[in-house]
Amino acid sequence: MTISTDKGKKGPDDVIIKYNGLPISFIEIAKVLLILWENEDNLYPPPKLRGAGMSMDFINELFEKRELTDDLLRKYHLKK
Repeated sequence: MTISTDKGKKGPDDVIIKYNGLPISFIEIAKVLLILWENEDNLYPPPKLRGAGMSMDFINELFEKRELTDDLLRKYHLKK
């Protein structure tokens, strides 16, 4: 998996995000999140377990910190 960026056209700080060389948009990210959340709910079904809620907590905390740290990954039992 390779994530890269190219200069965008919408302003001086605009970037185009690429996954394996292909540009991705919020639409693709939204589709991936929907599949991820469905899978999390299937693996860890609410209300007994947290399912997609835990992944949403991770996303919210990542948004607040704006940095993917080892501590954050450990907190949510994620590996690089």
